[in-house]
Amino acid sequence: MKGEKFMKNRKLRKLMGLGLGTMLALGTITGCQGNGEERDVAEETKADGSAEGEVPTLRLISWVTSSDPKTKPTYELIEQFAQEHSSEFKLEHENILGDELKAKIKTDIASDTVPDIFIYWGSGGNSTMLLDSDVIIPFDEYLDESKEIKRDLFPEESFSRTSSNDTLVTITTGLEYGVWLCNQELFDQYGVELPKTLDDMLAMSDTFNENGIIPFAMGSKGGNPAHEFVAEILGQMPDCEKDFENLTDNYTIDTENIRNTLDIIDTMRENKLFPSDTVSIGDWDQQFALYNEGKAAMIYAWTWQIPNMSEEMAEKTVIIDAPKMPGGTRDTSNFTRAGGDMGYMISKSAWEDPQKHDAIITLMDYLYSTDLQESALYNGGTIPARMDVEIDESKVTVPMLSEIINYAKGKESCPNFPQTCPKTECWTDFADGFDELFAGISTPEQVIENIDNSLAAAKGN
Repeated sequence: MKGEKFMKNRKLRKLMGLGLGTMLALGTITGCQGNGEERDVAEETKADGSAEGEVPTLRLISWVTSSDPKTKPTYELIEQFAQEHSSEFKLEHENILGDELKAKIKTDIASDTVPDIFIYWGSGGNSTMLLDSDVIIPFDEYLDESKEIKRDLFPEESFSRTSSNDTLVTITTGLEYGVWLCNQELFDQYGVELPKTLDDMLAMSDTFNENGIIPFAMGSKGGNPAHEFVAEILGQMPDCEKDFENLTDNYTIDTENIRNTLDIIDTMRENKLFPSDTVSIGDWDQQFALYNEGKAAMIYAWTWQIPNMSEEMAEKTVIIDAPKMPGGTRDTSNFTRAGGDMGYMISKSAWEDPQKHDAIITLMDYLYSTDLQESALYNGGTIPARMDVEIDESKVTVPMLSEIINYAKGKESCPNFPQTCPKTECWTDFADGFDELFAGISTPEQVIENIDNSLAAAKGN
């Protein structure tokens, strides 16, 4: 793309410095074409073939929008940074949110129009297709050249959530915690004790249902938010890490722990802990709205949802340890799943473009800067991924966020299915299986069989 600025011809500048009469006397001016047509200005050519002064255009896709009050300050910081570095690159900043981003990137891969830098899920179940298609670079290539961003700025354990088959594809821009929340006011109103076990949860079902209250806000639409909840239950099982390894290495989920986990969820469904229609209230926004509006007594939620909680609901809400599940051996008082697999990825073709290469490093360094980490925390409630960011609790405006961070930080965790799913195409079958399990369409045995068939087909490809 041709730049807006050109190097002025030195001879032309010299001649312009002479008087008008002298210029006219010269008859011709260096900078005019031999055919008498004047060209704008001469261009000096760099070794890579681009015009001196020409700047590349970087196409960035993020979830940081100017229309959302929680992300607008961060959006404006990115735009300001781009303006300050306009001599190095021109920024085209697009916003594509949620699962629409997956469809967009798949289309871009097919049409060879992958954005230069884009936010995406780093978990293996999502990122493997990008590596297989050879459209992104291993993230360590960027880290090796950056003078600002290095691995040791981030928790080592977070890299497993943003890797595919041991290849780091990104680093998360923010950490997340999954926590169990209860509306204390509803529990007090109906004389129900806060649950400590699955039996306690089952016992409270009738009381809440009889009074028009959903006992537990959980559903599944496209596997959301169910896949996080399935991993939460599995996380209590003995040596559950081996179940995730078994999925990655042997392409199967047919294990005792996973069977027990799916049986537990089916028991919850049979005892009407979930809403009657788990698909329509599935997905993140609908699930959280049930709790936030006082229609559900409990929820398993993630910190990125907490900014949507009202001040009124925050005052009624208490954090509880995960209720202990049958067969579980983990001390749930020291267990809070940590997540965060969204990070910026770099297009391979853009990285290998000599005009864009250095500009990409400059922009990426800022996208992972402390300035943006702090802005995302204090304006939007995103927990910094960088370990060198000190949290000033007096600046945290999101209700309950400081309390959740203090509760969850440093506790044991476990992986998630998208992080360990060996092939991207299999994730759709995981999501469908969870949808059918929560809706009572398929039994745990059928879900395992269908997913294993999908994994076997993927392994053969």
